[in-house]
Amino acid sequence: MSQAPQAGQSQAQKSNTFNKSEKTKDIRLTNIQAAKAVSDAVRTSLGPRGMDKMIQDAKGQVLITNDGATILKQMDLVHPTAKMLVEISNAQDVEAGDGTTSVVVFAGALLKSCEVLLEKGIHPTTISEGFQFALEHALTALDELKKPVDLENKQQLIECVQTALSSKVVSSNSAQLAPLAVDAVLRIVDPQKPNNVDLKDIKIVKKLGGTIDDTELVEGIVFSNQKASQAAGGPQQINNAKVALLQFCLSAPKTDVENSIAIKDYTEMDKILKEERKYIIDLVKKIVASGANVLLIQKSILRDAVNDLSLHFLAKKGIMVVKDIERDDVEFISKTLCLVPVAHIDQLTPEKLGTAGLVETVHLNDESKVLRITKVPAQSKALTILVRGSNQLVLDEADRSIHDALCVVRSLVKSKGLIPGGGAPEIHLSLRLTQMANTLTGAKSMCVRAFADALEVIPYTLAENAGLNPINVVTELRNRHLKSQKFAGIGMKKNNIVDDITTEQVVQPILVTRSALSLATECVRMILKIDDLVISAR
Repeated sequence: MSQAPQAGQSQAQKSNTFNKSEKTKDIRLTNIQAAKAVSDAVRTSLGPRGMDKMIQDAKGQVLITNDGATILKQMDLVHPTAKMLVEISNAQDVEAGDGTTSVVVFAGALLKSCEVLLEKGIHPTTISEGFQFALEHALTALDELKKPVDLENKQQLIECVQTALSSKVVSSNSAQLAPLAVDAVLRIVDPQKPNNVDLKDIKIVKKLGGTIDDTELVEGIVFSNQKASQAAGGPQQINNAKVALLQFCLSAPKTDVENSIAIKDYTEMDKILKEERKYIIDLVKKIVASGANVLLIQKSILRDAVNDLSLHFLAKKGIMVVKDIERDDVEFISKTLCLVPVAHIDQLTPEKLGTAGLVETVHLNDESKVLRITKVPAQSKALTILVRGSNQLVLDEADRSIHDALCVVRSLVKSKGLIPGGGAPEIHLSLRLTQMANTLTGAKSMCVRAFADALEVIPYTLAENAGLNPINVVTELRNRHLKSQKFAGIGMKKNNIVDDITTEQVVQPILVTRSALSLATECVRMILKIDDLVISAR
């Protein structure tokens, strides 16, 4: 009698344990499938022959790009695990600026390997530890391909940037954009901090009209949407400029609350206008007394922050006015011109003014113009890249591509190491890890071998996107590396395998591959350790 309940209880416990195990398995596989779906979505965009994505947002705006980070940012993802791949792509963009598609594709390949290992009954913790072991040895083996970088050798840097731009929509303009990006970054390198570059010192300004070939580097500031005081007859050019950045209105003060004034006759109206005129004249006198001859007015909530009367008096004094300066530009302007923003007219003093050798309005064509501030102080290293394009889609993609090019040069400044591209490093690492797996036993050997197989997804995808037979290409590439041709890679110019891909100027910063491997492995290890999904009540 007593044994029957015990037997029933034991059977229930076994059933609960089985159900819990099945639930954990289902959740883990669901997470892997969600992340793989994101990886598959961007896989066709990898490499110089990758396809572009057309993205339409809720407002109907269209975006055409093949930049992995940009595509993933625009995706409306719901599954939390899928969002993790977006995060590693953003992290790769911040760290290296390139390889945002590669890191997601490699993470998807690792997750596919995880499915196979889980089906064989290997515990997720064992797989996670095996992947970490493989990653550490892969990073060590990567140094075997490293070539030192000499920042004085501009041609070497340009070749690396051209490789990064070869997969962009603007790849046909890489010969012109690559030297521009290299020059921009090298000019802002701080001798006190030779291993780091602050890209905030380089501002990218877009101006519709012309072609990408018209893109230029300007040592100073360019305003593409400036509203100079042309209607009031203000000057179009100022030499030896004294620049003031104003954060207050050049108009009569307004009350904080809405009110109305009843005027019975013209005498009262005339009195109000005279007071307003007197107030503006006093403002102009104080500005003239400070020595400023160029005024940059920050965009204000008030529509009439600068009225026509102010422009008229300032123009008569030979002072140029530029309205609608964006808040985001204040720090860049202050750093470039060595000035201090002024929030009240009483604070406008000569020591808060910035200096510039030349401020002028430049007409790019009959309808397009920009304002340039050049010959800035010597201690200022800030630069502006003026990007031109025939339409907004091209302009936006050129902006993203130039940013990636700048990040590539920054990566070379930080790591000072180059490795071959074209799938060469992935095949090299795959062979090294396969050789190591042969010396191991048990589950660890299987995990390292799975990591090695996942690395081949990069050359496989490059060949597939180029219209080649991926199996034949990867097999031939593996055979070349087994013959100690460790720089052999896929040449996209002639769609063949090149014994030394560096002779085709296909190189990339070692930091890009290091970061991609580390971030993808870290993300996959985290996904593996998730055994349940809990939805918060808040």
